[in-house]
Amino acid sequence: MEDKLVREWFNNPPERTGTHAIKWDKNLRKFGRADLIPLWIADMDFLSPPAVQQALVERAQHGIYGYTYRTEVYIQSIQNWLSRRYDWQVKKSDLLFFPPGTVAALNTIVKTLTEPGDEIVVQTPSYPPLINMVVKNNRQLIDNPLKLTETGYEMDLQHLESVISNKTRLLLLCSPHNPSGRVWTKEELTHLAQICQSNDIIVVSDEVHADLIFSDAKHTHFNRLEKSKRPESVTVFSSCKTFNLAGLSQSTIICDSIALKRKLQKQIDNSQINLDNIFSAIATQSAYEHGDEWLEELLTYIRANRNWLEGYLAENLKMIKLVPAQGTYLAWLDFSALGKTNKEIQELLVHSAGVGLYSGRDFGENGEGFFRVNLACPRATLEKAFKAIQTTLS
Repeated sequence: MEDKLVREWFNNPPERTGTHAIKWDKNLRKFGRADLIPLWIADMDFLSPPAVQQALVERAQHGIYGYTYRTEVYIQSIQNWLSRRYDWQVKKSDLLFFPPGTVAALNTIVKTLTEPGDEIVVQTPSYPPLINMVVKNNRQLIDNPLKLTETGYEMDLQHLESVISNKTRLLLLCSPHNPSGRVWTKEELTHLAQICQSNDIIVVSDEVHADLIFSDAKHTHFNRLEKSKRPESVTVFSSCKTFNLAGLSQSTIICDSIALKRKLQKQIDNSQINLDNIFSAIATQSAYEHGDEWLEELLTYIRANRNWLEGYLAENLKMIKLVPAQGTYLAWLDFSALGKTNKEIQELLVHSAGVGLYSGRDFGENGEGFFRVNLACPRATLEKAFKAIQTTLS
């Protein structure tokens, strides 16, 4: 993509207000104020790749949208993406498909592989649905809080070993980490795998942000760890975050355990959710076949937004700290130096600055004092929001 097109693509996206976008049209319900700058929910304000748009238009023009089957070309586009981007040759037999999306897939996995009362580990702060699908399905939440250091979050594996028991059945891993953007190293994941294998704990890895990694980091898929040195595991990923297709739900599951695959496929079949949405399948295939260059430009833009934010905070809002990250389009900000509760800070942000951020308290108790920011927006939007925050806090 030419530089001029890139600038237009990311700096000047279409207006989203009035398009039933949750991010822009549900702020009155979420924050009590409609006219604010929303930097909370995790979707982008950017157009999806041109090839995706073209493929969707061409299919829509056919005019008949009946039952369709999953094609070999679609499956191969996923395999080719994993091979091309990660040098990972995934067998077709290790792929399962859950069209309703990643959260629905993770929730079904939890209900299929555990029973009410079973213990499930979540490492907080954590993406709220991971916490909710434990608690609301009547499983016992085992909190393994992450440790915040000067270089970002680290897993507290010593604490993990102290809180698991013979009732602990599963660990929900968020990789890369949401909300902080931490990309776990292969060494960290290997150590985690050893603990879980020794205690017969299944690892379910939510890797929806796996493609959104900065160039100086490398994502390690949990299911790519040496099979003999990890527990039974399931990896869930999607095209939705990568290419801004959240409204076209899609998810892919990787599992090389015959026993787990049989359980999951049975549940998928029984629920009759094995048919892809026509448009999500087309969008995903097109994105995986033609989206590489667009993604590289996106990552460059997001990295530049993050660098701008880091510099702006250091110069103008020194009381707010940006937690180090290696990926995702999310930024995790530490507001604790203000000496206020999240509720008090939220009141200031919304009603004085006119900015909507995602309260860290929703990510667990140790999210108090933090807020999550979505960097996948035009630079002008980001600048306007933080200049308003600066004015409010000055």
